[in-house]
Amino acid sequence: WIIVSPHRISRPWQGETAPQTKGFEKVGTYLSPGATRSSGEVNPHYTSTYVFQNDFPALKPSPDKKRGVKEMEEEKDEEEEEEGDELFQSGPAEGDCYVMCFSPHSDRPLPLLSVDEIEDVVREWIRVTNDLQHFTYTQVFENKGAMVGCSNPHPHGQIWTSSFLPYLISEEDQKQREYFEKHATPLLQNYLTKELKKRERIVEEGKYWVALVPYWAKWPFELLVIPKREDVRRLRDLTKDEISDLAVVMKRYLTRYDNLFSCSFPYSMGWHEAPNTSPNVTHWTLHAHYYPPLLRSATVKKHIAGYEMLAECQRDLTAKVWFLRNRFLGGPIFRGHFS
Repeated sequence: WIIVSPHRISRPWQGETAPQTKGFEKVGTYLSPGATRSSGEVNPHYTSTYVFQNDFPALKPSPDKKRGVKEMEEEKDEEEEEEGDELFQSGPAEGDCYVMCFSPHSDRPLPLLSVDEIEDVVREWIRVTNDLQHFTYTQVFENKGAMVGCSNPHPHGQIWTSSFLPYLISEEDQKQREYFEKHATPLLQNYLTKELKKRERIVEEGKYWVALVPYWAKWPFELLVIPKREDVRRLRDLTKDEISDLAVVMKRYLTRYDNLFSCSFPYSMGWHEAPNTSPNVTHWTLHAHYYPPLLRSATVKKHIAGYEMLAECQRDLTAKVWFLRNRFLGGPIFRGHFS
């Protein structure tokens, strides 16, 4: 459940205010074309999207050969001591991690790219996830802006793979499977059909895609992006027309984000797709989550703390209020803070 408390949005705020969200500037970083990264690797002079293995990966496809023998023996002894204790379980976690620079331009995040350039990003997502389907799961995501912990100002995203099914994906998999077994239709497709009839939370709609404020939104300006075709389970299932339409719809809702508070809008986003190793995924629908941290302005962010961290999620805006604010924010992207 989500506690909805719209009366709290007007409460006085004397708490933390973050610096005004900066626009992207023409600066040289480790991710720039031709730059030497901290690992010593040199980026090519790329002209479109560029993908490389993360120099500091959270997951690796094989054990780290750089560890010393003494360290490995200590880890082995520790594992032997805790073997068989259900309160101290551990196991191998393998995978691979990649960084994707969206374009060679450090001053052009996704909403400032052309539709064709955004389409290149989508196609690269598809290419990389397709190449990595031998892993159990592949997670595509982007952290946009310093407010959500982005460590490099050059517009980029990441792709992590894992030999295991992450907890949140496992939860989604289970809930979608249970719903499908009960109703014989995918949960998110049934939900989308109802939202398209209500038309109370639709932010952007294309021929093949819908971006909406989910009824269960936890974050004030959360978005859920869903394809209209029922049998789209993974990014690699998209047709040429669906790829093109996704680029158009992305350009529109990301522009609305930036126009909301006249800033380069920060967010964490990610695609959730069916696990690669599951034999039956008819219950799945490919979808993307967008979680922006901003609450009431470009400098006041929402914190998940206190009651929300310890008991139940709570939000200050109803999904319908966010939709009503957003519907008037189309048109050219605000550029005042980007120069």
